[in-house]
Amino acid sequence: MKKKIFDRLSWLNEEGPFVTVFVPSTFVVREIDKDRLQFKNLMKDAKENFNLKYPQRDFTKIEKRMEEVYFDTTNWRQGANTKMFIFHDDHHALINLGVDVKPEVYVDEIPYIIPLIEDVQFMTHLYILALNRDSFKLFEFSARELLEVKMDENAPITMDKAIGKDYNIRGYPSGASRVVGGDNVGYYGGVGATRDERSVDLVNYYQTVDRYLNDILDYRLPVILFALPENRSVYMDVSKLINLDENMAVLTSPEDFDQKHVHENVIESLSLKNQRQVDRLYNKLNKYTSNALIEKDLVKLMRNSKDGVVDTLLIAKERIEPQDYETNQIVKNVLDAGGDVYVLEADRKLGPDKLTALLRYKV
Repeated sequence: MKKKIFDRLSWLNEEGPFVTVFVPSTFVVREIDKDRLQFKNLMKDAKENFNLKYPQRDFTKIEKRMEEVYFDTTNWRQGANTKMFIFHDDHHALINLGVDVKPEVYVDEIPYIIPLIEDVQFMTHLYILALNRDSFKLFEFSARELLEVKMDENAPITMDKAIGKDYNIRGYPSGASRVVGGDNVGYYGGVGATRDERSVDLVNYYQTVDRYLNDILDYRLPVILFALPENRSVYMDVSKLINLDENMAVLTSPEDFDQKHVHENVIESLSLKNQRQVDRLYNKLNKYTSNALIEKDLVKLMRNSKDGVVDTLLIAKERIEPQDYETNQIVKNVLDAGGDVYVLEADRKLGPDKLTALLRYKV
């Protein structure tokens, strides 16, 4: 889990202090000034909090970075439920979250990452590769919205474009890079040829698509296939995408890439997948409880998290309070020690406790 979070910003592990700012987004481009105004007010809080907590440190570098972010309007045009800004003397970054977070400023030796945990623990930001036998489209899913990814003119969006049109001696178009005659006269793009030839073209096409995507995709976002089972099977065999999710797919036809159809099916599939993950976590909680391998005491948890005792930390979302630096530190400790952290809705299974740790061994 830590790799999934910190790969995008390796400098999150550097020595602090950090300033973390959360700004809920309006989602309306013409109202971005409201988001910027809210950020400007939080800038004042950040400076005041920083000077109180670190009176001997200079806030100038971070303040300059915050001003750059404020005036750069491209930061405010990106769709998100919440904009998460992290500032450091030598770095700053914007992370668009698909979860709702109240406006808040955190100043500490480590970045405030609990909302980021909530965002990445389940699938909220990913690519959708809608794939037919002879064409594809790529979508980006973020904040429950689906946007088509615009590609350059060289993109192999169809089989025709990807593997070309070769002609046999009688003047009929045939499959790519081979001579076809006899019963295959007239074959083009997978129609009218033998089954073996169609299979070869399909593999060639999917390999071409895969190479292209490997060059343009952000490897940090998972890729989910939206395709019929037989097409998914072929693509999975040839793909070399390191971020292709092998355990998740929408196994139905993209239906000529109708965006509403794709969006509805993606929402349904993700909801089911995320619920299965929650169910697995609750089953795990029950097993660890039966074996007396849980801890809820904050003082003990701080020590256990540093010692690598915690396998999985469950946080009740409703119990997270503003400026909860202690919980944030425990979360960072668990991740550093190779554990997992999840933010879940509090209910009878999770109970009223803010934190429940599942331990690797009894202490």
